[in-house]
Amino acid sequence: MGLIESIAKVANPYDRQARLYPALLTLFPLAMAVTIVFAHQAPALGNLAAAAAGCGALYWMAGVARDRGKRLEPELFEVWGGKPSIQLLRHRNETIDPITKARLHTFLADKLGVAFPNAAQEGQEPDKADRLYESATRWLLEQTRETSKHSLLFTENISYGFRRNMLGMRWIGLTSAVLAATWLVLDKVVALPTTWADLWGLLVTMPTGHRLGVMVCAVAAALWILGVSRDRVRTAAFAYAERLIAACEALSDRQPAAGVSGPEATKKSRTRADAG
Repeated sequence: MGLIESIAKVANPYDRQARLYPALLTLFPLAMAVTIVFAHQAPALGNLAAAAAGCGALYWMAGVARDRGKRLEPELFEVWGGKPSIQLLRHRNETIDPITKARLHTFLADKLGVAFPNAAQEGQEPDKADRLYESATRWLLEQTRETSKHSLLFTENISYGFRRNMLGMRWIGLTSAVLAATWLVLDKVVALPTTWADLWGLLVTMPTGHRLGVMVCAVAAALWILGVSRDRVRTAAFAYAERLIAACEALSDRQPAAGVSGPEATKKSRTRADAG
């Protein structure tokens, strides 16, 4: 089974885009280096690498990406001042205007069967208020798992999961690019370059495939350094949280979904990032 066919078999869009793609981007420089270095000596090696990916290597790496991304969340939430959805529900957060927030609090209080605090009460017992907002977030997550009815929310969820997992894999991806570039540079070397002029001469005279591979690795390293950051994860996390909170407006016209069962329940997606 080829690599493309293996990736296509991952039918769940979240698993494919938020977990598998970061793993693929991490492994790509090394896989490319293997293909270039052994292109003539062992043509079958490329097929072997594709088979290994199809048998589970890439999926294992996708799990690593997910785990490393999840481990980052507590630290990120602490630096940001709490989970994005909890922050948006606080009276002292001004992202959502007071009139809309009052309507959201009323709706969520009715669904949870618990009175929400006013601004003064929240200020007196902020931890207690946050626990209530956390409960409201969990309720919302359960009511919005049907991705066909909440497609925009699902899209934001994928974006957040991808950026979070990319951040978790940042140093592994950068190391992969550097190692692959170093391997390609030194593959045909008899003596190690000792000056920048020697290195430049080596780059100019190396085989075209090796030179192009080094350039791809350099671009990959630059993208891991410049394109993957905590700020980008934060932007995606708050966009997802805003869309999650906004789901209250759509849910307000429906029957409570806490007891959904039967065919409707089977439509729910089981994969969600918990950026709320």
